[in-house]
Amino acid sequence: MREKAASKIKTVEFYSSTEYSGFLASLVRELRQAGIDARQCYLISEKSYRASKSFVARLCLRLRQYFLYPIWLSFCLLRRFLCRRLYRSGGDVCVVSTNTFYAPLIATFLHPNVVHFVYDLFPEAMIHSGKWQEGTLKVRIVRWLVAQTFKRAQLNIFLGERLKEYAESTHGQQLHSKIIPVGADQSLFLESPSERIIDMPDCCSAAPLKPEVACVAKSLKFTVLYCGNFGNMHDSDTLVRYWQQLASQHAPPSHKGSNLSQNAEAQMGSEITWKFCCSGPKRKQLEFEIKGLPNKVREQIKVSDGLGQAEWIAEMNSADIALVTMVPGSETVVMPSKTYSAMMAGQAILAIAPKASDLVDLVTLADCGWCVMPGDTDQLSLVLDQIKNNPDEILRKRENAYRYAHCHFSQTTLAKQWLQSLKDAF
Repeated sequence: MREKAASKIKTVEFYSSTEYSGFLASLVRELRQAGIDARQCYLISEKSYRASKSFVARLCLRLRQYFLYPIWLSFCLLRRFLCRRLYRSGGDVCVVSTNTFYAPLIATFLHPNVVHFVYDLFPEAMIHSGKWQEGTLKVRIVRWLVAQTFKRAQLNIFLGERLKEYAESTHGQQLHSKIIPVGADQSLFLESPSERIIDMPDCCSAAPLKPEVACVAKSLKFTVLYCGNFGNMHDSDTLVRYWQQLASQHAPPSHKGSNLSQNAEAQMGSEITWKFCCSGPKRKQLEFEIKGLPNKVREQIKVSDGLGQAEWIAEMNSADIALVTMVPGSETVVMPSKTYSAMMAGQAILAIAPKASDLVDLVTLADCGWCVMPGDTDQLSLVLDQIKNNPDEILRKRENAYRYAHCHFSQTTLAKQWLQSLKDAF
């Protein structure tokens, strides 16, 4: 019966309170090319989300996310229910993400074919962001609601192996579950870092870099880019402490010349540019901390708003290294999706993250970057010094990132995983 039902899947609707304009738009396109009527359904556009900066605007945004969206979702699913009854139609699947976290549970009462898309795990996401405390009544209630969602959903999609393992350690083994990474839109980045200079083999080839290519990047200047939401689950303290440590190391009196150590002087030089194109709750805190740094350090750090599509692609293509950070504890909750688009664009990954995380596992497996434990500013300093003195290594890891992402995280590849998972579940 299940195999027969699988062949009847006609429509897949992805529901979330806020628009996922990157990977999901590409996934929908790939599913449509495979013959599925796929569409993304959301209440808040990405543009509207990014524009909500004032206190009043953020308050209204939360109201729309946590109150209006569940009502809107219920209305949409009830309309679907009536269509199925009136026209005796079927074959539709409803994928509901944890944005908003209790929306998937609501959907299970209104739709027979619900996929629980575990984009974030609650209440752990709120606990590790510092907003909620473990052991409170609110936390216990939310954890119970999430447990009911896991049980009632026909399929649970996790973003990483460690996230699934942690969820199962809390809620029990999830028999109806799959691991499918977020991935990125491969069509936006068709040239590898080396192909922008000289023709290279196919991105999935395991061929080593050509000698002439391995010698092209001799500049000691490089850009570390943070692009996307700078939320509560992302580590900023390690960066700020590193910059403060860099500034104070052998700091000279104001009337004398520079007396920094050779390592500190080099890392404060113009060869390192930190760029933050971001929004999110931690951006203001980051800007405040940057203002307190000496000019020598502050002039190397650029902070700007989130980018439109064209500007974002240009920044992604121009940056050498992507900065991805996670606070301690977040390894059980999230896998930063910006990692996939950065790799797809051919950026090496500088991960400041707990060792036992899907992020560190990926960077190590693909050999596409460097990993630093949160709070370890000495290790971060050593890693940056190694990067600065090995420009060819940057290019090698960028190539590794590009090849691995295009082979494993393109939406063409992931759409096949989605289709197979849906066929297995329904």
